[in-house]
Amino acid sequence: MDSPFKAPGRLPSLPALRAFEAAARHGHFGRAADELFVTHGAVSHQIRALEETLGFALFVRDGRGVRLTSEGRRLAATLNASLCEIGETIAGLQHERARPRVVLTCLPSFAAKWLTPRLGSFIDRHPEIEIWIRSTKAREDLAAEGIDLGLRVGPGGWPGVHCEPLMRDAFVVVASPDLPGGLPATPADLARWPLLRSSTEPWHDWFVAAGLDWPEPQQGLVFSDSGLLVQSILDRQGIGLAREVLVHDDLAAGRLVRVFPVSVPMPGAYWLVSPAPPPYRPAVATFVDWLRGEIGRSGYAYGETPR
Repeated sequence: MDSPFKAPGRLPSLPALRAFEAAARHGHFGRAADELFVTHGAVSHQIRALEETLGFALFVRDGRGVRLTSEGRRLAATLNASLCEIGETIAGLQHERARPRVVLTCLPSFAAKWLTPRLGSFIDRHPEIEIWIRSTKAREDLAAEGIDLGLRVGPGGWPGVHCEPLMRDAFVVVASPDLPGGLPATPADLARWPLLRSSTEPWHDWFVAAGLDWPEPQQGLVFSDSGLLVQSILDRQGIGLAREVLVHDDLAAGRLVRVFPVSVPMPGAYWLVSPAPPPYRPAVATFVDWLRGEIGRSGYAYGETPR
């Protein structure tokens, strides 16, 4: 089986490289020696041996001290970046062993209305795993930000990440059962109520599915965040068009009701994205297994018709 790793080629001694990196960073052999808990002479000896091995000078030595040559600057930059990355990786592995962590990014509305209410069951089963949730509408650079997983809504196929479809959804018309004035009897009766909506989720397709030749509402409340839209519906400020996944728990608890059975499939899907494809590290794999189970129990798994 071929190894996924490249051979680094012939390298000078690692103690010599470490001594050079410290001396280059401090600009002083003595301070490098203090950091490495060795003598000034030991650092000087390591660097001279390294220069002899390489065949060129790394420092210019004069009466005012030492300064890097152009070759020294290039090598110092590479060594510093590499050693810092090694240190960060080791620290991350040590932290992972001490307390496994999963860093997840998702839309604020999904975090508030679907994910967070279910996380208690995960924590009860896996108290050793720490879950960090970054709720944002931005599509973050997962690898650069140290994010393990993302939950995104859209067509999928985003560059630079592994994408796996998780959930389908549909738009439904919902209201508080205690809505002032009661609930409309027919879709045409909606004209008498304030229609709440998201700025990115228009009513038009639902109107067509309900047999209404109506233009998009031009008055009332419009929200950029679907979670705020749901809260406004709960607060009895009108009748809203909402993503069924986001109102699932409110419908089940009787806080909201479906006004009409008509629904419209949401374009795209909810996707699980990650910096690289599986296999995941153990804590992440455990979370993904739990997430898939919760989605399956809720009836919104990709490929199924939302309930």
